[in-house]
Amino acid sequence: MRRTRRPARLTVVSCAVVGLALLGAGPAAAGVPGTPKDVPAEVDALSDYEAATTCAPVQPGTEKLRALILDTYDRQVVGGTRACPVGSPVNSEHMDGRALDWMLDSADPADAATAAEFLTWLVGAEASGASAVNARRLGVQYVIWNGMVWKSYRAEQGWQPYVGANPHTDHIHLSLSHRGGAGETSWWTGRTSPTAGHWVALGGADSALGEPVAGSVAFRGGLTEPYENGSVLWSEDTPARAVTGAIASTYFAGRTARTLGFPLTDELATPDGDARYNHFEGDSVYWSAATGAHLVRGAVRDAWAAQGWEAGALGLPTAEERTTDSGALRADFEGGWVSWTSAEGAQVHLA
Repeated sequence: MRRTRRPARLTVVSCAVVGLALLGAGPAAAGVPGTPKDVPAEVDALSDYEAATTCAPVQPGTEKLRALILDTYDRQVVGGTRACPVGSPVNSEHMDGRALDWMLDSADPADAATAAEFLTWLVGAEASGASAVNARRLGVQYVIWNGMVWKSYRAEQGWQPYVGANPHTDHIHLSLSHRGGAGETSWWTGRTSPTAGHWVALGGADSALGEPVAGSVAFRGGLTEPYENGSVLWSEDTPARAVTGAIASTYFAGRTARTLGFPLTDELATPDGDARYNHFEGDSVYWSAATGAHLVRGAVRDAWAAQGWEAGALGLPTAEERTTDSGALRADFEGGWVSWTSAEGAQVHLA
């Protein structure tokens, strides 16, 4: 149950002395989380700001951070999603499962001491907070507490006055990056590389990817890391995702990767379990044992999707899109084909 909120006792202080005013001494607190034994010597990069854009359930890294705080401090933590506003944009990491609120009261000396100890551990005791080792290892992108905010993407500024309507005097707000929300940062995986962290999160060598065959390398402005049965790819604009098997072979063939961009999903199974697919920045690749792996893109893909994807009358793609003698684009499916011209758009032809 949420505590009854006490009257706020917020003192305006200069940023230079925030270490005394915000994180000041008080009654002894409960200690700090113990560092996992397998964290590497190197530390994760500071997170950029990654705004929430979609509704989603509580993410695994958010759940793990909640459990870590509970295990250490045995204090109430409220974490989870908020209902997305009808007719309004998603505007909080709570809505995509990447934020939690730790219900501490800044007017309570014991709570204030706990907050001070935790935030000093998380961000660091120096005025700038630029090192923020544990915040980086957990993928924290910003923290709000007692009228102040620390931002990983402006870490050199340290704690700054928070200008939002709620001064957060009755709880610590923690927002995570996408990697932090996924639980793929070094605190949980022992890897600072986003590609290697995703591999660990998928199950490591026991996953469909198998063992690594090389480290991550630069790829089209991002990273790719090869494994026995596929690769994990990451860019600053897309999360780390895996491609495997025939879909990976199709993706890396010729100029296909340049056309499709980075994967937006791991390889997924269709609802009936008969096929596999990945969605990419530039459309999709679908595979089944009967049809092989084929690209589906653009207006053809949209028309196919409108028919119900692979569950519709068209079924799965059976060939690559090609140009016919009449100049139309055509993509063949198990149950017919889709044609496209600039004059007529996409047309569905059932067999």
